[in-house]
Amino acid sequence: MYSTFVARFRPRKSASSVLAKISCVAMLAAGAFAATPAAAHDQPTTRLVSCGESTCLRIEGRRDNPGMAVAINGEPMEVDGANKWSLTLPLATVRQIAEHGARRLEVSLLHPATRRETRDFARLPIGLLGDTTDLEAIRVTAS
Repeated sequence: MYSTFVARFRPRKSASSVLAKISCVAMLAAGAFAATPAAAHDQPTTRLVSCGESTCLRIEGRRDNPGMAVAINGEPMEVDGANKWSLTLPLATVRQIAEHGARRLEVSLLHPATRRETRDFARLPIGLLGDTTDLEAIRVTAS
């Protein structure tokens, strides 16, 4: 009785092969879409780097045209690189152009021919522009 039940609901070979082909095509299409540049969002990145005796903020990003001007929080900046650009700023400069306690910087790209501006945000390292409090002591109790 069990064998007739299983035989009745077992998919035919043609149906399973069609299903396998459809799933293979769907996986290939998903992989091709994920690999296209339009699907990848190149958001600018930031990280802290050492610059001599002090600490600096490195901002990196991408642009379609090397002639595009880069501005950080509305301030035009000279950057290194062509399509993949980078910029290193002392923390004192970052504090001047960013609001106190800011968590991100606005990165604007201006195309010279079309005057079209695109804006994106670069997230700052956590606590970079926040307040610091000097503590004399911390009292910890268990309850």
